[in-house]
Amino acid sequence: MTNDHDAVRARTLDWVASWRTSPEAPFDLDAVSHIYAKDDTFSSFDFGRPAKGFSSWEPAAAYYRKFMTVPKAWRLEANDDMRVQIRGDIAWSTVSLHASGEMQDGTPIELPEARVTLILEKRNGAWLIVHEHGSSALPIPDEETTKLFLGSASLSP
Repeated sequence: MTNDHDAVRARTLDWVASWRTSPEAPFDLDAVSHIYAKDDTFSSFDFGRPAKGFSSWEPAAAYYRKFMTVPKAWRLEANDDMRVQIRGDIAWSTVSLHASGEMQDGTPIELPEARVTLILEKRNGAWLIVHEHGSSALPIPDEETTKLFLGSASLSP
């Protein structure tokens, strides 16, 4: 039997694998929607719009279907820095990502510094995503602008 940590880790990797599309294998939200809480407990702040996010499954699902028709090809790859925390029936995972693809006109898409935080709830023995937040790092501007923006904060880890 898989322990909860392994199950949340696997669910996170399922999420990563689900966010891909290509002419040969178009995105199919119905095929992966079982990993989500498909009700009003779901919320999302993702890479795209709207900035206010979504506060239930149906509008998020409608947006995801439209969003994944924009690129001709898209895929996420998880880096090896996943972290999983569990407290009772609530878990959260974080992982940095590399995202790449191609727009319909052939323009390449590259997000080398993306990340996601997923919050999951255990329901009837299964871990379901109740919240997701994906983002990508902003490009660092020139040194002077960076100093003005960040002050004395270090850019190094």
